[in-house]
Amino acid sequence: MWAVIFMAKTAQVRTRKRGKTFSYIFEAGKVDGKRKVVEKGGYPTKAAAYKAGVEAYIDFLHGNIGITSESVTLKEFLTNWLNNVVMLNVKPSTMQSYQSYFQNQIVPYLGEVKLQALTPAMLDNWIRKLQKNGLAYNTISGIHALLRNALNNAVYPSQLISSNPAAYIKVPKNAPRNVIKRTIITPERFAALLVKYPFGSSLYIPLLLLYHTGMRIGEVLGLSWADVDFAKKKINVNQQLSYRSKRGYYLDAPKTKTSKRYIIVDDVLLRELNRWRIRQMGNEETFGDRYVCVYREDDGHIIRHSKVLPPSTVAKVELICTRDDGQLVFQDRITKLLRAENLNAHSFRHTHTTQLIEMGVPAKAVAGRLGHANTQITQNLYAHNTLKLQEEAAVLFAKSLQTNA
Repeated sequence: MWAVIFMAKTAQVRTRKRGKTFSYIFEAGKVDGKRKVVEKGGYPTKAAAYKAGVEAYIDFLHGNIGITSESVTLKEFLTNWLNNVVMLNVKPSTMQSYQSYFQNQIVPYLGEVKLQALTPAMLDNWIRKLQKNGLAYNTISGIHALLRNALNNAVYPSQLISSNPAAYIKVPKNAPRNVIKRTIITPERFAALLVKYPFGSSLYIPLLLLYHTGMRIGEVLGLSWADVDFAKKKINVNQQLSYRSKRGYYLDAPKTKTSKRYIIVDDVLLRELNRWRIRQMGNEETFGDRYVCVYREDDGHIIRHSKVLPPSTVAKVELICTRDDGQLVFQDRITKLLRAENLNAHSFRHTHTTQLIEMGVPAKAVAGRLGHANTQITQNLYAHNTLKLQEEAAVLFAKSLQTNA
């Protein structure tokens, strides 16, 4: 069977002599009504050119993802698809999420299954295992969408399978919608957190920024002093600190286009930020050559280096969230400590939003402060149904009854 398929495909490859060397050539469809031809030369013999042409043509038919075998495991296919197709079209932070799904939620269950052997029943069983493991509905939906898109590529242009088995599977409606409970942090509880992590500790400033601005944790950790306008009482959000598995930490653009924004902040936060700025400058003097500075390369990759002989090709970045010795405060440390308090970074964002809505701030203004594209996202994700909101609704309803009486 493979011999027949192989011959059918490679019959499209031709060779020709150009001077003293040989080239291969094949048609790659039409673009704007014109034939697109792939040609490459420089091969010493006709056989060498033909062999290279066969490999290139099969790779073209298989979506240019590097798969030239008709029998591959799902792990092999996904690895090539992610590295050769997806990586070219998504942000590094998105790619990191996809790789995490791939490594943790797909490969352990289905990685060694032959791509051609995948069935809807297998995938349905896999989805139910993810649900049993406690994953939320939205998370399972995201993983399922990733696999469905990959298998769409396996159908076309890769032509490795004839139909997509993931297209027949749906995420169970009874999967939990919100596994991690978003908690409202009361002023009393927040004050207790600041007692536990006081001024000078590595968590004090990040906690203040999270609580007073509703920023995402990556945005908080990527904030630099250049982003704070003390005179106008404004913080500009234009970057976030993210982690890429191969090279480390980067300063990237925020999550979405609307995430680039400015936030008007209160005097309490500004006072504490200024106090920390003074202390940070003092720490740099005290530690001297042992103080760790942060430098940014052209692609956003950051380097931590002492003040002695800093790299000449990179720019220094004065990030706000650091330890006394200049080392950065990373998200995993904050996440770990908050988990011990039965909280997460989104608890602060959720709290900030709910407080604003309870105070009567218009939904459009709240959405702009959070960096959401529209008010519906804000209301669906973060507007907590508090007792105060219920009481206000009851009062308004009672007034409407009196008006209509």
